[in-house]
Amino acid sequence: MTHTPVEESLFQIIYCYHEYAAREGDVETLSLEELKALLMDNVPCFMESLVCGVWGSVGPATSEGACYISELFRTADKNQDNQIRFDEFLLVRGRLLRDYPAGTACTRWRRAGSLRLQTFEC
Repeated sequence: MTHTPVEESLFQIIYCYHEYAAREGDVETLSLEELKALLMDNVPCFMESLVCGVWGSVGPATSEGACYISELFRTADKNQDNQIRFDEFLLVRGRLLRDYPAGTACTRWRRAGSLRLQTFEC
């Protein structure tokens, strides 16, 4: 049986988490540096939106951009051990979905007239 696109997306999220968690220290958790690398490599449009001014003239390398990533990490780190477990990582993904700016140049999804999904450029 073939996996649906949603199932494939879920597998990719799990794989991505473990790929970055295994880079240093505890292979079951993400450090702040591992989270930064994961975000920069895997949600570049979101990171670019920080750089390109969707939220003003900030970027991941500036204090405002670094502050967003650090705050994201701090908020998700529920047990305050300076590591992000997978269940805490799901909070990060939820926050990214909530905060993802609507006006980026990335391909976005929208619901077409029938129940098909199509891509379009913002």
